[in-house]
Order: sequence, then structure tokens, then C-alpha cells
Amino acid sequence: MGLLQTAPVFGAVGENLAGIAELHGSLNRVDLALTPELSVSGYGFAPHAETDLLAGDDPRLAALVSAGVGVGFAEKSASGLPWNSYLLTDPPTGTRHLQRKLHPVSYAPWNEHLSFRPGAELRTAGFGAARIATVICNDMWHPVIPWLAAQGGAEVLIVPVASMAGTDPAGIRRTWEVILEHAAVLLQCYVVFVNRCGTDGDVRFWGGSRVVGPDGGVLVHLGDEPGAAFADLDLKALRRLRAEVPMRAEARADFLAAGTLSAQGPSESEPSIV
Repeated sequence: MGLLQTAPVFGAVGENLAGIAELHGSLNRVDLALTPELSVSGYGFAPHAETDLLAGDDPRLAALVSAGVGVGFAEKSASGLPWNSYLLTDPPTGTRHLQRKLHPVSYAPWNEHLSFRPGAELRTAGFGAARIATVICNDMWHPVIPWLAAQGGAEVLIVPVASMAGTDPAGIRRTWEVILEHAAVLLQCYVVFVNRCGTDGDVRFWGGSRVVGPDGGVLVHLGDEPGAAFADLDLKALRRLRAEVPMRAEARADFLAAGTLSAQGPSESEPSIV
């Protein structure tokens, strides 16, 4: 599994694609090489120009995707706002895996809901020896999403991200570490976190891409500059762990499907002090 940590420029589709290809060329052969959220289109904190929107079968993506590189892009829609999408293809089988971000961030400074429409499906797919799912950035902040992916059989969670350092860089790093370790350990899976780096206007992105194993340990990580790295994922050991400690089998999916929530005590309009 390869990490391609890039610093995409907003709207510079051709330049961003060339940068991904160059970085990919520096890696030894891997089954999959992953780039950050919107690695092709750039982030921008603003709507993308119509000319920068791509379809999933856009020929500009073909060379990278057919070589096993996952790319994030602003996907054009025939009916309004585009999607924030991520596309993978398994080269040996030609299997395509397109995931659209389910939860565009709805608050400042991101305000993604003004630029993107939400996706409507969470998909898993068989890639080589593994089953994968893509959980795009803010979707990881909604715990039911990675949980559903694992319940759907995902052994590897691919997490493309555009996380900025903000006013508390240490705090945001630590928050992401907790989210990633929590998912890896409790869902018994590998979590592949690919954040962008560089700047967008006066905003700095912190990188820190990494692969987290099912024990919460970090197999490989990158710093805050563009770079590439790879890690081997031991799927046999993962499956042995899942067989010995069958946490997924214990899950009460029927309870979730029923949507049963029983509230006791004061409502939000009736605060109490203990």
C-alpha cells in the first residue's frame, strides 16, 4: 500500500496530475497508491470552475487510475453541484471503486455544502486480496460510517483527507490520531490516512499521512512535505484476529436498523447541574 502525499494547487488539474505521476514514479511497485482528498482538483475553499470538474471516466484520469493510483477530484454532476469524489481501479481485474463524500462540512471556514452535494452510498469493493472502503475526511468524524464499512466486510479503510493545521496544529493532529487508532483497533482493520500538505492561500495543511494497523500501531508515516512511502499489510494476521476476537459478529445491526433511541432525564431546554 503506497502513500502519495501531495500539495495540490486549486484549479491546476494538469499540474496536479503531473505531480502525482512523478511522485508515483518514485515508489517501488505497490498494489495501490493513494493520494489525498481532491488531489486532482485542489481544495480552494470555494466552488470549482466548470472546466475543472471531471467525470469518473475522464481520460485525464485514465493513466493514473489504470496504474492503481487513487485520486480525489471534483466530479461533475448533470443536476447541480458536483460531488467530492475518490476513484480507484484494481489494475488486474479492472474493478472500479468510486466513493462520493457523504458529509460535506457544513460550517466555516470549509462550507463544503455550498460547493458540493453529498454522496448517497457507502460502498465496499474487493481489491486484490483485500476488501476496501473509502471514507473521505469528514465522514470519519461520523463514527457510524467507518463502522458500516467494516460491517460490510472492509479490511482496509482508505481515508483521503484535506486537513489544515489551523490555530491548534497539535490539537488537530492528536484528534486525527485518536480517530484513526480508534477505528483501526475497534473495527479490526488497517486505516490508510492520506492528508495533503502545502498551502492554499493563507491556509497550511499538515500532511502526516500514515498507515495504522489493527493494533493501533503506525506502520509508516510521512512529515509535512510532499513525499511517498509504502507499507505491507498482513491480511492473514488481520483475518486471524477477526476470527479469534469476533467483534463484528457481536454488533447489533438489528438495533441500529430499528433506529431505537430512548431518552431519559431533562431535555436540552431543561439543563441540570450534578
